[in-house]
Amino acid sequence: MGSTSAQGSNTNMKMMKKASSEAWSPTDGDKHKQNGPQLTAGCGCTKSGSPEEGEKRNQGRVEDQINEEHLQRIEAMFHEADTDGGGGLDMEEFREAIKKIMGDIDDEDVDIIFMKVDTNCDGGVDWDEYLNYMLLEYREKDSLQKQNRPLYFPKPLKIVPVAHCEPIVRLQFYPFQTPQAEKNGGQGRAVPKTRVQLGRYLSISRDGILNYWSERFKLTRTVNLDQLKRAPPSTSIQQIWVTDMICLSNLNLLAISSTGRDVEFYDISASKCDIVFSLTGLEGYVVVMDYWSDGTKAVFSIGDIEGYVSVFISSDVLQYGLFNSGAFKSGGNCRIPVPALLKNTSKYFLCFKVALHNNWCHQIRFLPELNAVATCCASDQTSMVLTTVPHSQKAKIHNSCFQLRKGILCFDYSPEFNILVTGGFDRIVRIWNPYVNNCATSQMKGHSTAITHIVVNSSDNKIISISKDKNVRVWDLQDCACLQNIHSRNVTMSRFPISSFHYNRDTNTLVLATFLIGVLHGVVDDVDTLHKLQTSHEQPLCTALYNTNFKQVVSGCHNGVVSVWEILTGEKIMQFQTSPEKAVEVTAMTFDGPKRRLITGSKDGTLRLWNFNNGALLATLPILNDNEVTGVIYINQRIYVSGWSKRVMWYLDVKEDMEMEYRIWNQYHAEDIYSMHAHGNKMLVTASYSGDIIVWNIDSGRAFCRFNACESPRPLLPNRVIDSQGVSVGPGAPPPCPPSPQEDKDSSCNSTPEMIQEEESGAEKENEKTHQKKSPKQRRKSGKPQPISAVELEKPRLAVEKALFLGTRERSPDTAILLTSAADGYVYAWSIHHLGGLLGKFRAVHSEGTAISTMSTDLQDQMLLTGDSTGYIMLWDIERYCFCMQGEREGLAPLEKAVHLPSLIPRYCKMTGPRRMKVEKRTEVVDGWSVSLTPPPLLSSWRGHLKGIVSLEYVERFRLIVTASLDCNVRLWTIAGSYIGTFGQAQWRVGDPHAFPWELPVDLRRVGSCQTLKVLNQGTQPHWNCAKRILETLTQQKLRHTAMASAASDVQEMMPADPRIAQYSNDQIEETWQHWQEKGKQTSAILGLAYKQKVRHHLPSCPPDLQVSFSSREQLRVYKSMPYTSLLPIIQPPVPELLKEQQQKTQDGADMLGKQKRNNKRGAHVRFSSAKGARRKSIAPKQQTRGGSSIT
Repeated sequence: MGSTSAQGSNTNMKMMKKASSEAWSPTDGDKHKQNGPQLTAGCGCTKSGSPEEGEKRNQGRVEDQINEEHLQRIEAMFHEADTDGGGGLDMEEFREAIKKIMGDIDDEDVDIIFMKVDTNCDGGVDWDEYLNYMLLEYREKDSLQKQNRPLYFPKPLKIVPVAHCEPIVRLQFYPFQTPQAEKNGGQGRAVPKTRVQLGRYLSISRDGILNYWSERFKLTRTVNLDQLKRAPPSTSIQQIWVTDMICLSNLNLLAISSTGRDVEFYDISASKCDIVFSLTGLEGYVVVMDYWSDGTKAVFSIGDIEGYVSVFISSDVLQYGLFNSGAFKSGGNCRIPVPALLKNTSKYFLCFKVALHNNWCHQIRFLPELNAVATCCASDQTSMVLTTVPHSQKAKIHNSCFQLRKGILCFDYSPEFNILVTGGFDRIVRIWNPYVNNCATSQMKGHSTAITHIVVNSSDNKIISISKDKNVRVWDLQDCACLQNIHSRNVTMSRFPISSFHYNRDTNTLVLATFLIGVLHGVVDDVDTLHKLQTSHEQPLCTALYNTNFKQVVSGCHNGVVSVWEILTGEKIMQFQTSPEKAVEVTAMTFDGPKRRLITGSKDGTLRLWNFNNGALLATLPILNDNEVTGVIYINQRIYVSGWSKRVMWYLDVKEDMEMEYRIWNQYHAEDIYSMHAHGNKMLVTASYSGDIIVWNIDSGRAFCRFNACESPRPLLPNRVIDSQGVSVGPGAPPPCPPSPQEDKDSSCNSTPEMIQEEESGAEKENEKTHQKKSPKQRRKSGKPQPISAVELEKPRLAVEKALFLGTRERSPDTAILLTSAADGYVYAWSIHHLGGLLGKFRAVHSEGTAISTMSTDLQDQMLLTGDSTGYIMLWDIERYCFCMQGEREGLAPLEKAVHLPSLIPRYCKMTGPRRMKVEKRTEVVDGWSVSLTPPPLLSSWRGHLKGIVSLEYVERFRLIVTASLDCNVRLWTIAGSYIGTFGQAQWRVGDPHAFPWELPVDLRRVGSCQTLKVLNQGTQPHWNCAKRILETLTQQKLRHTAMASAASDVQEMMPADPRIAQYSNDQIEETWQHWQEKGKQTSAILGLAYKQKVRHHLPSCPPDLQVSFSSREQLRVYKSMPYTSLLPIIQPPVPELLKEQQQKTQDGADMLGKQKRNNKRGAHVRFSSAKGARRKSIAPKQQTRGGSSIT
């Protein structure tokens, strides 16, 4: 890194001092972590377990202890050492300088700082390099600290369906015990937060539908207020809408305002909802209301559509009531006129009305700490007004106006901080001093639409704001920064804005309402429980690496985030995004040779070099192929890359000012490459989806051997893949050249390199010949999709998931130096000698359909660690596995090892019971080649994750195991299987004997098998014994069921041979059975025919079908029911013949009487018509004669 000017250096130094003070200032969360319980490792570490080292770890890292004075002295030290003008210090000079300034510090800690700064490995560090590194580190740590803050609302929105045709205008919580009573009864006593508070929620829609909800939002009752009103329904065409609702908790009343210019009060004690009285005589209809009471004094405030505010005060609400009943004549309908109350005829009540706004009020609230009523509206001149409440009728009322362009739509007050928080059309959250009304003290921007609701939680220093587009934001009250942004797409509550909300500070629950109800549950006070629910990453892991220089674990996940963890404490010290523009999955990672830089490969084929200690991007390599990268290895200043391009390529690691050099090797894989590993710096192995395993010579870049367990157990010739033009795919492919004699010697197998070259050229000619013979018509036909062959269907089972070299073994025909794991759950051991091949294989999984997804060994290749797709970890003793198989085993001298790792595994870890590995035969002969089927000794097995393990690494220094899984967790284990912790949860101290005991993960405790619980509990807890007994009992029950089934079959065979049964036919046996069921079962041989068995009355499975009128909207709830049976139809008794004759005569007489009455009635009608016709002159003679005769 080039030197900069002195002015720039001083500026960077000032910025770093500020960043260091901000990034590591002890916050509440940090104090909690420092004082909270920490977990012990439970491992037998020698070097890290000393009390001195544990005490140094408690003091923190060296770079964290550097302050401003130390920086000035370090800068002077750099300038003093700049004798030649270079300004650089080597490692020895840097060590002496830091020790002189910081005191007695271990050389290892100082060397770690030097290696972090000297990423280019030039052996020198100057002042600008050191200062820039520290600045970037503190900046990233500050960003990490902000990112790691827990979400205020960690769970997604829970939707409560509501059958409403109109929006909900108000949500209220009605507690069973009022807050005032709790406050008076228990002052000075802290009440812990609980998830559920006793009480019920009330919601009312605009059309007057009132719903009662339980604490968990279960609908308990529905009331239609239109049916409860005593007055007849209005005949007006305009419908009356509900505008607001407020609960008067200590009075058990519910006040509801509407466009009918009345405020109605309902009694909601017990299960009642009856209207009690109403306020009338209002000039405009009420739009907002508020009620406050301390148990004695009460203040009821209302604001109307014309901007008027009315306040009603009662000195003793429980004794005298809320309103002065003597100011009016109480009638039967209990209608209280407001003009009569405003006369203030009683000393116990005080009422006043003021005109404050020229627009309708949006919110009103009484603030007892200020003794004022606060109101707001969408007006520039009177955006918010604080109206002092007079102490007597003669006292003057004072108003304090807050002016703001576009007005204020919502506000809240914090008595702890004495501040007002407002929001409005300008989309800005403002904080005001209530005594300074000309300007706000601070502003917070972020909303894109008008802020309609706002609330402040002083105990958590949080502000919650809701905008018109349903965007919910949580702000930090001290930093004025947005902590959480819940986008409107995550608030799935129809397309309408939030019409009402309620925030319960006791339970930290935010309830939103439109036509539906949405519930957001906030964080709980139990931080330990919250930490147990966290995961190491938000997305599944791709890999995890351990860095021996810095004692750090580096993990990468599918959304492109890389995290750096301290292995001794589990603390996250760095996190950065590999693709800031767009989240791209990290698919492969490795360190460079000195292990100071991190190399990442992404799904889009991008390769990047990072300084992972401060998150600085050092270089981006040219993209040769945009396919996914699955393997990255750093060997001899070269970066070898493989992946879905089916090729191996390498980049030369050069300095910044040099030109990048790269090469692409010939293609020998026909399918995607899944795994890549190196044996020293001479050989490279790649394994693909089709099961092909190719061994390469690193120096020449040629494939000299191929293996495929499904084709042959012997070495095979590599088949070069040629494209349709007969040339190698991709640029930069080296031309064929004869190998050197040394390469011949290194790449010896059953065919010489000349043979491979001849085969390649022959393949090219054959491909060219075939391509020329094809006609255009045939080429078009070949482009059509063909049916999938059996070979293609078999490939997923043949895919090689992992290839691993045993670096301590030498190549020989009877020694396996290559281990591969396939999707069928087997581990294969290969000798890559030209006389070798497949020496052994063994099944390394518990169940069918499980694959070995990752493998790892220790540095001495004593122990093999495997992780499968179901989350199981297995440890195998491979020290003698497939090693010198043709030699005299008895004559082999024991290998000299510093520590024999298999001896460190306790005996309780060994597999016992039905799940232990069983081998039916020891060898298998394939094409005349003998393959050993005897597995190596299984040392231990336990389940470490609920999903597949993608990475597994053994830490030699501390004898720990790091695992990464698709369940988004990175976990740390001891070699004995003891659980230390999950990175990102509670921290631990490796090797500290004074640390607190660890706890098992919740998920493993719930689903762990007998063997897993035995290993995790170190063989001392009784859980695995209980599980073992349960399994044994189930096995015995299964055996008994099998024996009973066999006995039943024996009885069936014996029945035809029994003479007592054979004399009856099947029909006779069935008839006898039916007879016994109908008669014999109902009688008793002792009590006689009169005996009847007791009939037990069972409760009905469902309540009776109760008929409810459609007009009623109340929900019927059956609390108790008695046993009943359906009523039988009534059978009428037969009627005697004599009675039938009498009834017939009576009926005939009634019919005759009715006929006579009808005739008489018709005659009277004719006479009336004749008399009427005689008075008419134009009547006919015939009609007159008939009419005259009738009259006479």
